[in-house]
Amino acid sequence: MRSLPMLWRMAEDMSRMPRLASPFHAFFHEPPVWSVALPRNWQQIARWQEQQFAPPATINKDGYKLTLDVKDYSELKVKVLDESIVLVEGKSEQQDGEQGSYTSRHFLRRFVLPEGYEADKVTSNLSSDGVLTICVPNPPAVQETIKERVVPIEQTGEPSKKSADEPKSETSQQ
Repeated sequence: MRSLPMLWRMAEDMSRMPRLASPFHAFFHEPPVWSVALPRNWQQIARWQEQQFAPPATINKDGYKLTLDVKDYSELKVKVLDESIVLVEGKSEQQDGEQGSYTSRHFLRRFVLPEGYEADKVTSNLSSDGVLTICVPNPPAVQETIKERVVPIEQTGEPSKKSADEPKSETSQQ
């Protein structure tokens, strides 16, 4: 894996070198226009994947909460490692006797608890529709800082955007 970025740079350098021109050169060797928008390094790709596929974690007045859709997995385990890491593992195996096919699925997700949350208070629930919920109550220090306040909504009676039919003010006409 360490040599992969070096190979990537070499390929980019080679693509900049002049080649023998042919009528098909541009069609087969020029990168498509949309490739400019692709991320250039593996860290960007990893960050994008994490944002796309990471389950939503929330911290509210009830505590830290993770939800995972695990309806396709029959064997589930939730473990706590090193007092700060929650490990969720799921396995599923299916064998079709008629076709002789065998399908195996496995996932392993690791979540780091926010600082101050106690790993020994982790609880997990599995709903009937296959949603695994992992909860950790707020520590006392966080519980004190989360305060809820209802903000009143004041109606102004004016539209947020001025319509084009209204006459402009004198200062804008001069």
